[in-house]
Amino acid sequence: MAAVLSLRSSPSLPQCPAQVVFPPTPREDLPLGRTLALSAFAAAHGSCKAAKRAARLRRAAMHGLAERLPQHSTVYLTGLSPDLEGEPCEVLGFDPSAKRWLLRFLHPRFENQSCQVPEQCFTFGYCVQPGAAALGGSAAPGGAAREAKRRPGLGRGLEAAEQLEQGQVIFEECPFLITADDVNEVCRAYFKMRAASGDSPGALDAFNRLSAGEHFSQEAVQRCEAQAAQVWQAATSRAASPLELRQIAEVLRRWEANRFLQGAGGAGRGRAGRYALFSWVSLLNHSCQPSAMLDSLSALQPEDGKSRVKALRGLAPGEAICINYGPPELLEWDVARRREYLQRQNGFTCRCPRCLTEAKAKPQGEEKSDLVSSVAECSYT
Repeated sequence: MAAVLSLRSSPSLPQCPAQVVFPPTPREDLPLGRTLALSAFAAAHGSCKAAKRAARLRRAAMHGLAERLPQHSTVYLTGLSPDLEGEPCEVLGFDPSAKRWLLRFLHPRFENQSCQVPEQCFTFGYCVQPGAAALGGSAAPGGAAREAKRRPGLGRGLEAAEQLEQGQVIFEECPFLITADDVNEVCRAYFKMRAASGDSPGALDAFNRLSAGEHFSQEAVQRCEAQAAQVWQAATSRAASPLELRQIAEVLRRWEANRFLQGAGGAGRGRAGRYALFSWVSLLNHSCQPSAMLDSLSALQPEDGKSRVKALRGLAPGEAICINYGPPELLEWDVARRREYLQRQNGFTCRCPRCLTEAKAKPQGEEKSDLVSSVAECSYT
């Protein structure tokens, strides 16, 4: 029988369903128990089948009732008791029989204690996945796409490395960083990557290779600077130096310039939710006549969590691979509305061929003057 968890001198916890419980000792009849047992067996005997089966079970354990969370995600307790409100925890797994998530308290005072928590009693913060970060090279996974040669006035981008057919999967990739749409969580994730860079530098290296929004509008730059000041003020009472504020603002620009919506409903830009950074997907430029589409593999598939890039038409070697950063209906809007949306959500004025052609065709004075002369792309380094 699982015991109700009592911490410090806390009064009784709220009534069900918001109870925190000690998990029972893992048993062979529980998926989590099988996972632990198979992992130990694989480590002891080097069994490839056991290791693969354990990995599948670990992936399955990351699906709750409605949530999908990578292992080792940082989450925050809520709605349990005043003493535990906002307490950071690490996600260890999901127990389907108990319909609860297994979490480990991160603060040292809990001495690595774990607990089982209902899904509605925590909020997602961030997850760093250094194993998903690309270690370099000029070709995306699978070799069908490569980094394009830089042209004057343009940043980084991707192009077809071979003949691509309509509907062809160009590549798939897992994110190396997922965060809530919260600048505080972005900064916490960044400092975690920096702290772990000595032993596992992949995620930080991948983050630093992405654009820092060099072609952002002045409005977008000022927004990131204001957010940096707010983050600093919330974290410490000490006054920040100009250098410290510039560093935080650069982190926020890098995140905003390269983030993609992460979730079962698809991948895209500019919508509220959970966002992800990728080594290769984040190099995809925007076009209002996209040549490719980006989607997330749906829940409960073996490779759940990956994003998939598909060709919308045939592409010759060297042709740019571009996607739509906005909602599907953006492609039906007029040029003024498209540009206003992308300026507000992504910090640039779109100058893709379609926008330039449609802007020239408008009667003189109808088209708004551009706030900046920038290229519609998600990575500018």
